[in-house]
Amino acid sequence: MLTSNEMIREARERFNIAIENKNVEIIRSLLAPSYHIVTGRSDQSHGQKEEAIRWSQVFESDPTAIYRRTPREITINETWGIAEELGNWQGSYTLNKKLVNSSGVYSAKWQKTKNGNWVLQAEVFTTIDFDESCIPPEPI
Repeated sequence: MLTSNEMIREARERFNIAIENKNVEIIRSLLAPSYHIVTGRSDQSHGQKEEAIRWSQVFESDPTAIYRRTPREITINETWGIAEELGNWQGSYTLNKKLVNSSGVYSAKWQKTKNGNWVLQAEVFTTIDFDESCIPPEPI
């Protein structure tokens, strides 16, 4: 039987592979219904359905888009069935016919479902390194 740490790492790898394979249904299955994300460019999306639509649009508009998240640390509250994942991410995509690379750090909150699976409740990505052609977020 896998530990919670191993289950979360396995779920994260399934997410990475789903991005690689452009599989929106697997991505959707790893998200809580009330999932929330703040992207590396500070765009925000709320809800499992909205996030699945967002990924579909990314895959359709840019077949080169690829992102990988690599956990550094996972802290688990077994009693409550919640966990925090801290890690590094890297991505590449095409913008104006040019390949763009960016990377940074992320924090993710996981929650265990009634059937014992771990799903993502929220993720916050912060861009740290980027190519000159990356578009920064709009000022607040």
